[in-house]
Amino acid sequence: MLDSITLRIAFGVITLTLFLLFAFVTYRSTRSAFSFWWCAALVLFMAGSFAYLRDGTADQVWGNPLGNGVVVAGAASVWMGSRSLRGRPTPWWLVVAPAAFVTSVSAFDSPATNDWSGGPFYLALMGTLISLSTREIVLLDAHLSRTRWPLILASGALGLYYLVRFGVFLAVGPRSDLFVTFFGTPSTTLITLVLLVVVSFSMASLSGEQTTKVLAARAARSRQELLDGGGVQRRLLPQSTPDLPGYDVAGTCIPSGAVSGDFFDWQRTPDGLVVTLADVMGKGVGAAMIAATVRASLRAATPSHEPGQTMSIVDRAVETDLEAVDAFVTLLHLRLDAESGVVTAVDAGHGLGVICRADGTREVIASENLPMGVFGTQTWVTTTARLDPGDLLLICSDGVLDLFDDDVSALSRAADVATAAEPTASGAVTSITRLAAEGDYPDDVTVVAIRRDLVSASTTSPIT
Repeated sequence: MLDSITLRIAFGVITLTLFLLFAFVTYRSTRSAFSFWWCAALVLFMAGSFAYLRDGTADQVWGNPLGNGVVVAGAASVWMGSRSLRGRPTPWWLVVAPAAFVTSVSAFDSPATNDWSGGPFYLALMGTLISLSTREIVLLDAHLSRTRWPLILASGALGLYYLVRFGVFLAVGPRSDLFVTFFGTPSTTLITLVLLVVVSFSMASLSGEQTTKVLAARAARSRQELLDGGGVQRRLLPQSTPDLPGYDVAGTCIPSGAVSGDFFDWQRTPDGLVVTLADVMGKGVGAAMIAATVRASLRAATPSHEPGQTMSIVDRAVETDLEAVDAFVTLLHLRLDAESGVVTAVDAGHGLGVICRADGTREVIASENLPMGVFGTQTWVTTTARLDPGDLLLICSDGVLDLFDDDVSALSRAADVATAAEPTASGAVTSITRLAAEGDYPDDVTVVAIRRDLVSASTTSPIT
């Protein structure tokens, strides 16, 4: 049989190898508490093995108590790793306390002449701590891991071995033939080494599975948060169409993901209607947050202001936020005078508003301004147009262009689809958004339509 020194050196080298593999593969990729504690256990087992190499020399007086302490600390670290699997706390004192206790007992038990100083306490703690680790794994959800049973069997066998070793130690002593043959250092080192390798590979697999489950749970929470955010965002969009005699109004927003960087809004005024469609650079949560900020600023501005004045107020309110996140917003903000049909608009780099005349001609609303946030605040230029009876004002986000191959004729083709639909605002909107529902498009699709009736009311009713 191999001598104890050779086996301990082999044990130390193998635990070092296992540590390097576990630290630079499993822990580096997972950063989990479980893999941290197992790395700590491997280091402590390795240090204890090398400390025991001082047995039989003058350094035994400190090497033996130190070896006992760090090996017990390693067993306690295994217990902490097993506790972390069930989300239980892993306080450092549960590692330090048993290690300090067995080191102190061993130091006062003739360590200079007795290589089994503190032996009963050492064996009892090893058996107990490894058994506690096994218990934690047994209590895991039975469907948690494919490696659960190999881990239970390996760690359970090692814990049982140390408890039996403790009993034999008390019954016949460490110098007896029975103890030396079956429970001495060579046999214990071999058994521990084999089981340690089995446990290490099981631990690596289990750590990966745990991390996968944690990431899956985190992703599920993120998805749910996005869905909740999307639900809030949809509820902040207009939930009803304005009652504007002589006009038919409709709008919708179809996000490409859970949340949208587009929004539309309208507010009834005493003489007509204020409408906004905006598109924030980018997609996802960041764009949705900026969209909410711009929408709130527009809502806070008095609806009775002219569009240029409203945009100046909003521009000053959001300039700092847009600059901080290096974002910009394109939008079309307009005011409709219902009696005359005059539309006064501010187009901030949007360029996707078109009036489809009843006679078949088209008039694109000119974009005379830069997007908000490009170069700070700016002086806003307004344009005017008129909606005559039978005309349709169509406003889109750039996601609509993707529905028509995003070429130079895309806006015209969208207008063709809208005017070919049933002669209502909702019909125009539905005819375009139906295309988005039929495919998988990368951008949010938002459409607002205002159609003036062929026979318009001569007056409008003010809000009461």
